[in-house]
Amino acid sequence: MTGVRILLIEAKKVNPSSYSVDLLKSNHIVRIENNTSKAVDTIRKFAPDIVILDAASMRTSGTRLSFRLHQSCKKCKIILLAKENTQLTHKPYIDIGLVKPFTSRKLFNAIKRLAPLPAGTWRKLGPLKLSIKQRRVQCWDKEKRLTPKEAKLLQVLANRAGSTVSRKHLIKQVWETDYLGDTRTLDVHISWLRRAIEKDPLDPRLLKTVRGKGYRLDVSNTNNKHGT
Repeated sequence: MTGVRILLIEAKKVNPSSYSVDLLKSNHIVRIENNTSKAVDTIRKFAPDIVILDAASMRTSGTRLSFRLHQSCKKCKIILLAKENTQLTHKPYIDIGLVKPFTSRKLFNAIKRLAPLPAGTWRKLGPLKLSIKQRRVQCWDKEKRLTPKEAKLLQVLANRAGSTVSRKHLIKQVWETDYLGDTRTLDVHISWLRRAIEKDPLDPRLLKTVRGKGYRLDVSNTNNKHGT
C-alpha cells in the first residue's frame, strides 16, 4: 500500500506528540494543516484520499469539523483522533474513530483499511461496486465499510442478483443455521444494507422485499423508483 494521499489536521502545538513524523516517513503523500479554518480549502486543492483529524490536539470533539470536511469531500475517508477516555458515538461521516493513546501501527492499520483499492479488486453490479474481501461497497457516489455479516449477506444476494433469495437460504448462508424462529436479525441487517447502498433506504430501488418469499438485489433497472 503506497501513495495514499493523506491530509493530517492538527493543532500547531500537539500534546501528546504528533503522528506527523511517522506519516511523513511513510510512502504516503502527506500534507499537514494547522489552520482549521483553511482545512476545507486545503481539501479541495489537495484532494486527499484520507483526512486524519486530530481533534484531541485541538481540545474539541471534532464532530462539527468532521461534518464540514465530509460535506466538502464526500469521497474522502475521515479518521477522527479523540482524546483519552472519550466515548465515541457512531457518525455516518466518520469512517474510523481512534481514542488516544494508541500506537502509530494502529493508525497505519486504519489507513490501510480505508485506502483506495486497485481497480481489479472491485466487482461491479449495475451501480454497485463490491469488495467482499475488504468489506467495502460503493454506490451512488458514496462508499461504506460493511460488517462481516453485512458483507456476507450482500455477497449471497449479489451471487443471485435479479432473483428472489428466500429468507431461509439467507439465514442458512449468513448465520449458518436452519433455525427460522426469529428472523428479526435478518430484517435488521437488510435495513443496514439499505442504508449503505440506497439513495433513500425507505424507498429502496436496489434491495427489494418480495413479500412472503424473501429479498432480491435488483441492479438491472435502477430507474425504477418503487421498491417495497
